[in-house]
Amino acid sequence: MVEDLIQNGDYQEALSYLTDINDEKTRYLRLVCLIGLKQYEQAKEEGMYAKAHAKDTYYDVISMYVTALKELQEFEEAIDILIEELSMPYIPYEYENVFNAAYDQILLDKQEARYEVESKNQIFSIEEIEQLLKNKSSNDELIYMALDQLQQLNIRLILPTIRDYLNDPKRDFFIKSLLLEILIDQQVDDEFEVEKFNQYYDINPVYMPLVLEQDAYQGIGLYLEKNIEDENPSLYQQCLDYLEYYLYSVYPNEIYEDDYHIIAASIHYYVATLQMIDIDEEDIEIMYYCTMDDIERMKLNFNRIDVL
Repeated sequence: MVEDLIQNGDYQEALSYLTDINDEKTRYLRLVCLIGLKQYEQAKEEGMYAKAHAKDTYYDVISMYVTALKELQEFEEAIDILIEELSMPYIPYEYENVFNAAYDQILLDKQEARYEVESKNQIFSIEEIEQLLKNKSSNDELIYMALDQLQQLNIRLILPTIRDYLNDPKRDFFIKSLLLEILIDQQVDDEFEVEKFNQYYDINPVYMPLVLEQDAYQGIGLYLEKNIEDENPSLYQQCLDYLEYYLYSVYPNEIYEDDYHIIAASIHYYVATLQMIDIDEEDIEIMYYCTMDDIERMKLNFNRIDVL
């Protein structure tokens, strides 16, 4: 009967039957009702007790308790609880997904709540950033915000997590490059293995250039400047933007000078095609001293990157 009332949203009436606080399930159902009634302060108070004494309902109680803390904007306590639970060696799969999603949402809510009163680099702690990088279902937008702050923190504090991220084929290739740039900026002298598109690279950040400080950026850019800038400045800028995207995508793969003209031609042709701009293949071959076969081979790389 009580559960039917809860299912129908009759939380106040359900609460009138939930009086035996010595019963574990009753304590949990009371939290459900209090959250439904938006009585978050009361839910927090009862949730603290329910969490300490929960057994069979432990993970459900944690969910309700964290929800109450989130609604009360007590983000730090909620985050600490989630980090503690997610760090446990065993957590039921269905609850791990729920807690990971809750963690991401609470960080977003925390960022929004503090945006007006704090500078951006005060929002995330190093522990929160580490948890985001560990969580394989983290929102990429959230990670980008966290990486913006990580530039101001000591990345050496979470090197094992960074190492795992860089080596994992399932993690975002663009974010890997941003992490490498932070390692370079902070002059981290250590060995890392980086996976990009099923290729593995052994690198030491202290000896690496930043992505756009590679000779390839200048070299390929000069070909694009020579052949596009005067005739179509808008297309030239779009090609430069794509060049940056491409270099960040494949970094730290070494690009040889002999390939500069082919990559420039391929970017010119690829971006123009995307923009529905008519382009003469023979003109492209003459401008860049390459063949359409060269360009088509390079376009396969672009397509592989763009579909991910």
